[in-house]
Amino acid sequence: MNWDGVSSLVKNGLIVESKNFQYTIEHLINDGASIAYKAKRDDGKEIFLKQFKDTTEGKDDWSDFIAFHHSVLKILLQLPSSIVEKNYEYFECGGYHFHAKAYEEGSDLKSLIVEKKFDFATRFEIAKISLGILKTVHKKGIIHSDLKPEQFYLVKDSDSKFGYRVKLIDYDHCIVPALGLYKPATTPEWSSPEHIKNEKINYYSDIFTMGQIIYTLLTGGRQPFRDAILNDTYEKDILTKKGYIPINDLFKGKLPDKIAQTIDSMMEANLNNRPTIEESHQAFLEDYGNNSSSQQIRLESNGKSRLIVDSQTITREIVKSSFGNHNEIYNKQFDIIKDKSGEWFIKGYDVPPTAKDAKGNIYLFSKTLYNGVDITNKIVKLKDGGIIKVGSIEFIVRMI
Repeated sequence: MNWDGVSSLVKNGLIVESKNFQYTIEHLINDGASIAYKAKRDDGKEIFLKQFKDTTEGKDDWSDFIAFHHSVLKILLQLPSSIVEKNYEYFECGGYHFHAKAYEEGSDLKSLIVEKKFDFATRFEIAKISLGILKTVHKKGIIHSDLKPEQFYLVKDSDSKFGYRVKLIDYDHCIVPALGLYKPATTPEWSSPEHIKNEKINYYSDIFTMGQIIYTLLTGGRQPFRDAILNDTYEKDILTKKGYIPINDLFKGKLPDKIAQTIDSMMEANLNNRPTIEESHQAFLEDYGNNSSSQQIRLESNGKSRLIVDSQTITREIVKSSFGNHNEIYNKQFDIIKDKSGEWFIKGYDVPPTAKDAKGNIYLFSKTLYNGVDITNKIVKLKDGGIIKVGSIEFIVRMI
C-alpha cells in the first residue's frame, strides 16, 4: 500500500515512490532532526531512507533546495564509496523530501567513543584515516560545515587494518565554493569561531571542528572545551581558548610534539593560525606508530579496489581490469614493492609524455606522484592513507 502522506511518519510496510523506484518501509531507525528508515527498494537493494521533516508545500525555495542537493550528489558520486556513503537519489513524495542512500550496518563515532571500545592505537588509526577522508573531500571542493563525531560512520570490514571502514556522511549542509553552493549548518558544541561570529564558513572551519573531534577521540571522550559547554560559555570561550588544556598535558608529554602541536593548532581561534588539512594529515602519517609492515595492501579509487599481496608492476591492463579504462596510465606505470621484512614501497617508471598506437591514436601519459611528489625512478616507502596519483586518477593506499 502506498503512503498517503497524511501522517508525517511512514509506517512499516507502506510504500514511498520516486520517479525511478518504489521503497517499502521496513522499520524506523530514528526520529530526530530528520526521520530515518530502513527500506527495501523494488530491485531488492537495502536502503537508508531519510525524510526531511519540513513539508515542501508552498515553499518558494523548493526548486533551489532540490537543485542544491542534486549538484552535491553529482560530486559525491565521484568520490570512492569506501569513504563516503553511497548516495542514490533525492525525490519528493507526499509533500515531503526524501534522500535514498545505501544501507550499511555500523555505528557512528560518537557511540563508539562513549563505549570506549577501542584502544589508543586504534583511536589514533581512526583519527588518521578520518583526516585522510576529509582531505579527499576538501580536494573535491567540498566543505562539510557540520562536522561532529556522528558524521563519521564505521562499518565492519575484515579486510581493514583494524576491522572497520570509516566513512564521512551527511552532506545536506555542505558548501561547494566553485559552484556557489552555500548551505552551512553547525551543531552548537562543535561550532567553529566562524560559525559563532556568523562569518563565511570555509575549509579552515572544518579544520577547527576536526581538531575537536580528534582531541575527543584520542582522549577517550574528553571534549577540548568541556567546561565551556557545561558552563554554557562555549561561544565566548573558544574565541580565546579559555579553559583549553593542551592535549599533551593530558598525555603527560607522551604524544610526539608534532602530533600534539598539530591538534592544538587546529583549534586556534584565528583561522590563519590553523594548519591546512594536508598539513594535519601529514603529521599523522609521519609520526607515532606509523608502521607500514602489513601482509597486504589495497589500492582504492572511485569506489573500486585492488588487493596486492606481493610485489607487482602496475600496468595499464591491471588498472583497466580493476578500475576501468584510464588512458593516462602507461604500459608500465609504477612498481609496488614488498621487501623481505614486509615493508611496502613504490617506484615510478620513467614514462614518455606521449605515444601513438598502430591506428594513429595519440595518448598522453603522466608521471607517478606519491603524496604530491614525483617519484620517477625513486623508491619511496608507502604509508596507510597515502595518495598515488597519475594524471586525473588517484589511488588511496590501505595497509591491511
